[in-house]
Parts: sequence; structure tokens; C-alpha cells
Amino acid sequence: MTAQFRLGLILFLILIPPLSHAAERLVADFGGVSGFQSASWVAKDLKLFDKYGLNVDLVMITGGARSVAALLGGSTQFATGSGTAPLQAYARGSDVTILAASYNKFPYAVVVKPEIRSPKDLRGKRLGILNFGGSNDIAMQLALKEWGIKQQEVNVTIGGDAPTRLLGLTVGSLDATILSPPHLNMAVKAGFRVLADMGDMHARFSQSTLYVRRGYLKENRDIVKRFLKAYAEAVKVVKTDRERIINIFARRMRLEDREILTETYNYFAPRFSFPPRVDMQGIKDTVDFYAETSPELRGRKPEEFVDSSLMDELEREGFFKSLGG
Repeated sequence: MTAQFRLGLILFLILIPPLSHAAERLVADFGGVSGFQSASWVAKDLKLFDKYGLNVDLVMITGGARSVAALLGGSTQFATGSGTAPLQAYARGSDVTILAASYNKFPYAVVVKPEIRSPKDLRGKRLGILNFGGSNDIAMQLALKEWGIKQQEVNVTIGGDAPTRLLGLTVGSLDATILSPPHLNMAVKAGFRVLADMGDMHARFSQSTLYVRRGYLKENRDIVKRFLKAYAEAVKVVKTDRERIINIFARRMRLEDREILTETYNYFAPRFSFPPRVDMQGIKDTVDFYAETSPELRGRKPEEFVDSSLMDELEREGFFKSLGG
């Protein structure tokens, strides 16, 4: 080996980026293409994961139980969805913790056939939700509770995803369902009525959370922190950059109707939480609700289910201020 070659090799080793900063290949899930679910796919589409040195593949997994199962099975490293599934999983002994929440309200409205004029008219009717045990379910149950209607007085059924439930209204297999934009706007345009906006209900709820396995967080804290940075920056862009987000919504939702896209953006953007902290009252309300039927949740404190240490760290470092918030 010549001296010139040795010098060249040394310079090469000095100048190449360290392997620890190479893009990490990860898998994260998202629950669908409604606006409140957008933080992860906005981060992907705007290459914010790349910005923080991560190579993230996104997969759509509908339903909190499936999302948690994929996370615990190692198929994903990051999961997003309502706070319901991860807190129930942790209460039953699983290694799951919630890190952040981009959306801390119910993003739904109860949509009904035109002849249903008040909540009491729901008695005996068919109400479609996505699945039992998820945010659709708890939202509908809380709405019925506020209206003084017992669940056995209505026929709550699994109605499929939002497009399928909207179709169910159209063909008459459902009398009511809960929808969020853009399907909510489509339903109104088709002549269906909004009976109530669940975002105005008394109960609070962490609808879009980011959660991981506690063991993964302990072993890969820097990776999780960088993912959280991309997630938080995506939330900031959603709240502040109308045109870019509407264009992303159009691609992801496969919509061309500018009016519906604008209405969808206007509905969701102001309701996003930045910084994306978990609303602990929302966790408490959810725990209290399920504690009525789940003994493992009785007496549990909301702080048990949330690890805010990385959010606190980013706050101390001025990261959120650097994004303009």
C-alpha cells in the first residue's frame, strides 16, 4: 500500500458521513386518509422523515387493535391512531406508550337521513361505525349517552370504512353513521343531515396519537426523537401552509373537487394540536369511560399511559419555537 493510497483512504474515512447518521429504514402505520390522520403521511410526502435522517415506509392499517398487534409483532416500529387501543393494550400488560397527539378532539359528525330530525328519532335505527372498541365506537356511545339514549335502543353495526358507510347511507342499509371530511362534506352535498358535531361534545379525546413500544423507545431513543421531530413539523405545516396541504389532500384522498378539499382543510387545520402534546384530560376521560366495563382500567392514572419525556426534551431545546410555535 503506497503512502499516497493510505492518505487517500484516511481522507475518505474522515469525510464520509458516520454510519450512525445514515437513514434508518422504518415502518410506520396510518389509519386512513381522513384529514385528522394526516400527520404521518404529510411528513412522508414533504420528505420530513428524510430531513431527519429516516427512511420511513408507510402502511395503512385500519383499526386500533390491528395497529397495536402490528406494533407488538414487530411489523411496524411506529403506530398512529386514537388513544383507545394503546391505553387498553398497556392496561392489559402490553409494552406500549403514547408519545404525542396531533389531534385531541373527536373529528366526527353524526350524519343521518333527512327524515331524522332529532336524536330521539335514532331509536330503532341502524347506526354504522368502523369497528367496535375504537374511536368510532366510543364517540357514538358518548353521543348516545349525552342524548339519554340507551345503546340497546339502537342497532349499532360494523359499517365499513368511511366511503362504505357513506354508500350505506345512500343505498339505505344505514340510517345514520359518523363521518369526517371529506366524506362528511360529500354526505351533506348528497342531501344528508348533520345531527351533531362530536368535536363540540363535553368529553375530550386524543383522536390521533403517536405510540411505540416502550422497549423500542429505550433502545432507540434518538431514532424516536427524530421521528417525533418530523411528525411535529408536519403538524405545523398542516396548520400553516394551506396550499401545500390541500394539494397533498387531493393526492391522498383522490379528490379533485376544490370546494370539498378547501372545506376539509378548513375543518381540520385549526383543530390540530401544536406542539402535538397529548391532552391528558382526553386520556382521563377515555380511561374513565372504559373503566366502567374493564376492571384493569379502574383507578389508573392517565400519566401511566403517556411518555412525555421526548416532548419535554424538544420543548427545552427550543425545537417547537424554531418551527414558529
